[in-house]
Amino acid sequence: MSELTLEQANKLISKTLQTAREKEMPPIAVAVLDTGAHLKAFQREDGVSFMRVHIAQAKAWGALGMATDSSAIADRYAQDDLQRGFVNALNAMTGGQLIPLPGGVLVRNSDGLVIGAVGAAGGLSNEDEECVFAAIESLGLHR
Repeated sequence: MSELTLEQANKLISKTLQTAREKEMPPIAVAVLDTGAHLKAFQREDGVSFMRVHIAQAKAWGALGMATDSSAIADRYAQDDLQRGFVNALNAMTGGQLIPLPGGVLVRNSDGLVIGAVGAAGGLSNEDEECVFAAIESLGLHR
């Protein structure tokens, strides 16, 4: 399998939302992108703020663009002024599409190839990320 299917994307969203409800998180938004950073599937829970839609997609988009989970981008941003400048420059170059916070996770197949990314937004960023991790693992995919 070299491409994330719509069925997988929908299952990733469903499991991410289910995990968020089990954790009693606030409403969240979940975006799944293919390797070309095209939106494959998206859902937002009732009551989630409208900006979360963009944040979820930006977390996944940044993960794909930088070939690493958005938590690594956040770590890089926190390192020092030079790294903050780099991430800020990337954000400016991309019209603000990069969010340096956890919650954007690469999805890999059994061969370790990236087949897409999932972004979640609405709770604390680390909680968003944990929900995505659970979803990826539940489908037998890898991160």
